[in-house]
Amino acid sequence: MTILFKRKALIVFFTILVFAVAFVGNYVWPPTYESVAGIRLTRGREVIQSDPTVIKTQTSIAMVQMSQQDVNSEIEMFRSKDVLEEVARQLELDKKLDQDGNVLRQAYRQVKRVLMEGVYALHLKTRPTSMQAAVRALDEAIEADPIRDSFLIEVRCHFRQPDAAHAVLSTLLDVYVKKRVELFADKESSPFFESQIARVRTALAEAQAGLRTFREANQIASLDIERQLVLEEYADVKRLLVQLAESETMAKAVDAGTPEAAITETLSRQTGSPVVTEMQMRLLELLGDRRRITTNLGPKHPNVIAVNRQIVEAQASLKDAIQTTRAVAETKAAEAAARLGRLNEIMAELENLEREVTVQSNALEYYSEKLEESRVTDAMAEAQISNVRVASSPTLPIDPIRPRKLLNLVFGLIAGLVGGLALAFFLEYLDHGLKTPEDVDFYLDMPTLGSFFRARGKKLDPAESQRIRTVLEVLESEAPPKFIEVTSAVAGEGAQKVAVALADAYASDAQSDVLLIDFVAGATGRKRATPERPGMVDVLLGEAELDEALTAQGNVAVLGRGRYAECPAYLWNSEPMKAVLAELRARFSYIVFLVGPVLQTPDTLRLASLGDGVVLVVRADSTRREVVARAMARLADARGKLLGAVLTDRKQVIPKVIYRRI
Repeated sequence: MTILFKRKALIVFFTILVFAVAFVGNYVWPPTYESVAGIRLTRGREVIQSDPTVIKTQTSIAMVQMSQQDVNSEIEMFRSKDVLEEVARQLELDKKLDQDGNVLRQAYRQVKRVLMEGVYALHLKTRPTSMQAAVRALDEAIEADPIRDSFLIEVRCHFRQPDAAHAVLSTLLDVYVKKRVELFADKESSPFFESQIARVRTALAEAQAGLRTFREANQIASLDIERQLVLEEYADVKRLLVQLAESETMAKAVDAGTPEAAITETLSRQTGSPVVTEMQMRLLELLGDRRRITTNLGPKHPNVIAVNRQIVEAQASLKDAIQTTRAVAETKAAEAAARLGRLNEIMAELENLEREVTVQSNALEYYSEKLEESRVTDAMAEAQISNVRVASSPTLPIDPIRPRKLLNLVFGLIAGLVGGLALAFFLEYLDHGLKTPEDVDFYLDMPTLGSFFRARGKKLDPAESQRIRTVLEVLESEAPPKFIEVTSAVAGEGAQKVAVALADAYASDAQSDVLLIDFVAGATGRKRATPERPGMVDVLLGEAELDEALTAQGNVAVLGRGRYAECPAYLWNSEPMKAVLAELRARFSYIVFLVGPVLQTPDTLRLASLGDGVVLVVRADSTRREVVARAMARLADARGKLLGAVLTDRKQVIPKVIYRRI
């Protein structure tokens, strides 16, 4: 609140300024009128294609959904260069762009034209033609956006004149519809499709004739049955060859120690050759007889020997039968494989011929459909039929859309208030002055002895002066300061008034003798010593007595600098200085020594180490804290004891009525 009340004039002025700019701008800003139209867009026959967005209903009716790409394509077509050039040409906009009755607008255009001439002269941009400028203006004036969850596109046109906005939008819709019809109408499509249909029909007839001839030549009707029979025959022959190989192996193993059960199992199988099967049965029968005779008569019996002779003959006969049958079977297998290969070649060629017929049939169907679509599109183009319909005609604007005067005024008031507040806080952030005792404690790490608010009179508040005296005695309770140096960082801080007020505070005690030493040439407001009247410098030089230089001002004795403009530097550490100060300490209870600014007067630093402490006076909201800090550093270098700071000229910016309640 302190910032708000402190800079209330700035905030009010900035708010009024911004509000005035908004008020004047409402009448200077040329009005802009808007004409609005809506078009209904559906996917017509000219854009129907295979699309995953096509939904099939239960009744098999295709419901075509508009994709975002379709809508964007239509919007870009609105703003295409050809459409805008045609609109500008029909309405002669290249000759009417600068026709504006507003004087300020004409002045603005003139200034802009001069600036652009400089840009063109420097070859930073290429000078556009009148038509290019008109197309650019149209492109900026026209806006088109799809309406969500609908097939409608809203088209808007902004212009300075209401009738011009309506005329431009109406012409734009007419040009757009015609341009769209021309875009999708292709007069060369039908002859192309007709020639392709004739070519495909010829190729289809040739493919069908070739297929028919091939079928008749190769008896294709029984081709599958023949192939099946050959496969079965080939499989039987292969199976017979395997059986013959097993039988031959077992016949050789009769007397080789092979288990009789394995031999019996193999030779008892049926084979594809009756002769081999009969020979196997005969060999099995002889093997059975030998086993029975050997068991009854023994292995050396003549009957066993006779049976063995018969077994050998049976093995030879079986071997001959197997070889003969194998030769015949291998011949049949080779013939079956050759026949099967031939049949596979015939079937592969048949599939190629059938595929060619299918391809040509599909091509004929495709070109026929495209020819029909092309004829329908040409008919629609001739009849100027399109899938674009104007849902709402362009409106004739009555009121301008810009400027919105009431909104601008409200916005100007809010912007001015917010900007004024921001500017006030920003200036406060940049202000490095010390405003409150808390600022002194925070930034300078120095106690604040007191603070004086701005008063109309010359004297400071006596109560605050007494408070400063009390604070000094409390801070230095063990050895209260008796010799106090009062100074400031720079001139104009009010150190003179503070020195007088502090001297008066000490003099309010009737038992105290107070001396005010004025080294600022009478700026204390007390009676100024005349140039002829001696002062402290005169006493130090031995040109006057101390009693002669002292002047009584009520309860306070005043000692001026004297007839010399400056105190010589050697006197500050001289024996006369020590003697005079010792005498003054003995005669007076309190001594207030007023000297010039720390950063401007060297006497201040020379005196710093001679007194009991230094009181630094700072003017609130004026002196930057960096300047005060530099003065404190110099006093510390001079071995001066800094007692604290006193703020002067503070401002009570918050009204007392409000301040008491917060």
